Amino acid sequence: MKWYNWILLPISLVYWIITSTRNLFFEIEIFKQNKFNIPIVGVGNITVGGTGKTPHSQYISELLQNNFKIAILSKGYGRRTKEFKYVNIDSNCDEVGDEPLQMKRNLPKEIVAVDHKRVNGVNKIMKEHPEINCIILDDAFQHRTVKIGFNILLCDYNNPIYNDWMLPVGLLRESKKGIKRADCVVISKCPENLTLEESNRIKKKLNFTKEVFFSKIIYDKIVSLNGNKTIEKSSLKKVLLVTGIANSSPIIEYLDKLNIQIKHLKYKDHFQYQKKDINKIIDNYKKENSEIIILTTEKDAQKMQEFEELSRFPVYYLKVSIDFIRNKDKFEEKIMKYVRAHS
Repeated sequence: MKWYNWILLPISLVYWIITSTRNLFFEIEIFKQNKFNIPIVGVGNITVGGTGKTPHSQYISELLQNNFKIAILSKGYGRRTKEFKYVNIDSNCDEVGDEPLQMKRNLPKEIVAVDHKRVNGVNKIMKEHPEINCIILDDAFQHRTVKIGFNILLCDYNNPIYNDWMLPVGLLRESKKGIKRADCVVISKCPENLTLEESNRIKKKLNFTKEVFFSKIIYDKIVSLNGNKTIEKSSLKKVLLVTGIANSSPIIEYLDKLNIQIKHLKYKDHFQYQKKDINKIIDNYKKENSEIIILTTEKDAQKMQEFEELSRFPVYYLKVSIDFIRNKDKFEEKIMKYVRAHS
């Protein structure tokens, strides 16, 4: 631990007391958990920052959509509204958030909604869409007012919770003991060559008695901002990379492996781009030669599509998905078994 974190340690202690007391009150039923007669799958994390909740929620949605009528409910982090809203393909990020909009555009036939009050959101979906027989709650591990039937906890391989500290010293939103509420743990963003020996070592350090799975990021196509065309990765020599996500390291490592030169404009997670930021991106592009493209993340692309001026430039985004390193069938069967039993 760095020296200045010792100054923050008392704040972390206070934060630990507050979150632990809150969790205790839910356990002993001083605080109410609302139960629903519909299967609810929760996808969340204990740490602040990107563990891959959106692609995992999308993976589960795609798994279930052929057999069940599903809806996805998110808080819609980063939006400027708080009330319940359905997400449409042509929605604005300011109203619904970038990640829910990304999911809706990837799953156009499914219901995607946002609400800061999850209980209200579940009730509204069930009332207005009685055909729905499964709800996926995105980023809901700490939102305990809804009783989640199957809780999936994501942990970043690059920042394991057993090495982390409570906020603000570290990135933990609550005590590591919160892992006990999970029905399974997925270690996300793993390297492709993760060995069984290392997997078992991580499981032992987690001290988690239920199933632990390991997933990896799949970088798919490089798609133009308007979605009309793709570009071959092998043709890229240099990119102006623009990211507004929690951790850009996996993308940078991926591009490095492809021997692609990178000029990086890095912004904070869920960054709300303004016209001046877009002008800065364009100015940086103009300083380079014609071989360069502007490359961004799929999440950032949802916001950049709102700026007409970018249509005159070669702006692309990197589509991502996830896959499991091993025991994929076992993970899928656990989800299907739970939803079938409670539908």
